[in-house]
Amino acid sequence: MSDLLSASSLLLAILTTLFSTHYSSIIEVLNLEPNNFKEDDKNNYVLAKSVLKTKLIPLLIAGISITIIFIPQSIKIIKTSLEYFTSLEHKNLSYDTISTSYIAVTIFMFILTANILVLFFKVNSKMKNINPKRS
Repeated sequence: MSDLLSASSLLLAILTTLFSTHYSSIIEVLNLEPNNFKEDDKNNYVLAKSVLKTKLIPLLIAGISITIIFIPQSIKIIKTSLEYFTSLEHKNLSYDTISTSYIAVTIFMFILTANILVLFFKVNSKMKNINPKRS
């Protein structure tokens, strides 16, 4: 189990590092405002499209993939813990730091992935606003 915790923690750290590296570019796109003349938005649209394709979509795919990989084991741990908790007297309970840490890492991974997903939808919406071909 400690190997699984190490792997999940490392993958969370890598995704968090990549996210923090690309975050400024994503925020730059979200801060873009449509120009009065649609033709003036071409460069902004190209920038937004580039950030979406080269940074946000890969982050989103990585986050979803990693989260999907680790959720089944988390569910198994939670289910086993609940069964153990309900079958014993409370004075005989033991605490497993590794399993609890694994659940915490999985929750943080889920939250990070949800944040990336929200940013993905915001950038998509922004791209519609600055599309030079908008009506």
